Amino acid sequence: MEAASEFGHASTTWDIAEVARTPGGKTLLKRYLNEIVDGPAFKGSSRSAQFLEYILWQSAAGKMADLKERTIGIELFGRSPAYDTGEDAIVRVTASDVRKRLVQHYSGVGIASEFRISVPPGGYVPEFIRIPRASADGLGHEPAIPDIPLEPYELQLDPSASPGYGPSFGWKYWILPILGIVSLTVGIALSYLNHAGQAGVTEKRVRGSIAAPWASLFDGSYRVLIVATDPNIEEIQRISRKSLSLSDYANQSYLPPGTSELPSAQLAFMKDILRGDKISSFDGSIIANLASLMKPGQNRLLVKAARDFRVKDIQTDENLVFLGSPRSNPWTSMFDSVLDFQFAFDSQSQREFVRNVHPGTGESSEYIPTAGGFDTGESFAIISLFHNPGNRGWVLILAGASGEGTEAAGNIVADPTRWAAVLQSCHLTQDTSRQSLQILLHLETVAGSPSMVNTVACHLLVSGT
Repeated sequence: MEAASEFGHASTTWDIAEVARTPGGKTLLKRYLNEIVDGPAFKGSSRSAQFLEYILWQSAAGKMADLKERTIGIELFGRSPAYDTGEDAIVRVTASDVRKRLVQHYSGVGIASEFRISVPPGGYVPEFIRIPRASADGLGHEPAIPDIPLEPYELQLDPSASPGYGPSFGWKYWILPILGIVSLTVGIALSYLNHAGQAGVTEKRVRGSIAAPWASLFDGSYRVLIVATDPNIEEIQRISRKSLSLSDYANQSYLPPGTSELPSAQLAFMKDILRGDKISSFDGSIIANLASLMKPGQNRLLVKAARDFRVKDIQTDENLVFLGSPRSNPWTSMFDSVLDFQFAFDSQSQREFVRNVHPGTGESSEYIPTAGGFDTGESFAIISLFHNPGNRGWVLILAGASGEGTEAAGNIVADPTRWAAVLQSCHLTQDTSRQSLQILLHLETVAGSPSMVNTVACHLLVSGT
């Protein structure tokens, strides 16, 4: 199948099973697979390398029909036949990581590769693509698959291998499939909002969450405006290794100073992803959870993308909810003056960390994550609640040093049982419905999924009351 490629030449997608029918074709597949898994993009990620090897050789054997989430989970990752794919997302998470690492490979050492292996979103069947180089006459010529003797190749799988996901992902093309997922997630979430109060919300849940300090935000007295994250802004800062100030963001200047010095391809990409307003894939479930806190019959909840928010929107008596840290939602940094726990950015590690402005007994002045987004390690998140300075409404900020942290904070806010556990660990009174406070959370992330979320510290905000 031929299609125009971004390189200006016709690309050809070959059926991997057909390619593997000849010894030369198998050699070709093996050569380009080894080039990928032995390269820097897959360094330290044996799980992702094994995943790519598995799906490629299953396709080569003509077993594309078996490349389904449950089958892969059982055969590659050793899951039980009855495992819950909704709860255990290891296949989806690993596939996502493989796609990002492939982009990183073909944006780096593999940029000149004529043959490419890809895993299209929405499935696990890989593709083998040829993008012919331009010849002297300006035309690409399709070579025949060489018939070269092949030594026997046997794939060795180690389901217990550590994932070892790296903190830096390639940037060129992975954003497009992700945006499709985001759109679907947001659509589901907003559909849920339209029905909040009519279905899925019980009086028992509302009564169970009434002791939470943010209960008054969702009692229907005032409209709630949720300001979602801006994942493309975080991506642009990561690509350019430069930071964007709140002032520039508020003035709708979205490219950090100095980006004009970057290669033209990177600059063009950054401008391209700024088209339209997007929100993080993590935000959809958080928004739906927050909608469930509204009292039955109340639909006074509005969602805005961060780029649609304006300074004048802060001057309101309505309640505001901000999702994300300053790197993905610069608006959250404007409240630092009233907060004890604040996000800061380390330019060397290119990661956010938490600064404790007023450390209590036994508390650290800094909390530094060991894991980035879609990584494995420890991270931190902050739940902040306070009165909107100079206004009557409340502000709730749910922010993590990664998207997983923001998700963990959102899960606690919407879960009365987990909030009760936080109350107990913080030694707070049950009546916290009118208190301004911050809660610092520690979480373990495993291949992009938050787990083992614990409370590190709780501060009552005197200045924010």
